[in-house]
Amino acid sequence: MSKERRDVEELKEVLKLVREEVPSLLREITGPLRDFIGISLSEEQARERARSIAVFYNELIKGGIKEEVALKMVEAQFISPVSLIRNLVESRLGEKRLKKEERVEK
Repeated sequence: MSKERRDVEELKEVLKLVREEVPSLLREITGPLRDFIGISLSEEQARERARSIAVFYNELIKGGIKEEVALKMVEAQFISPVSLIRNLVESRLGEKRLKKEERVEK
């Protein structure tokens, strides 16, 4: 089989996996995501979250942590909803692909 043909077959498999898995994944995260977004959209909740982030960052700096490191620590501590979803989707698709590859190898 030619490389182009293998690439086309691999793309077909990936698209099939996406078509099969994404709808169920979206159904699984819709409820928790709706709750999470509802909380974060509250004006007071947004203010409190911003205060928490600022206090955390400032305390890291006061404690002698370099600004670049402190920023990375803040990013790790306060995950955005978009990052959370992206990581979940990538993780889920990666797991499904590995299982598919394992079945093909057997």
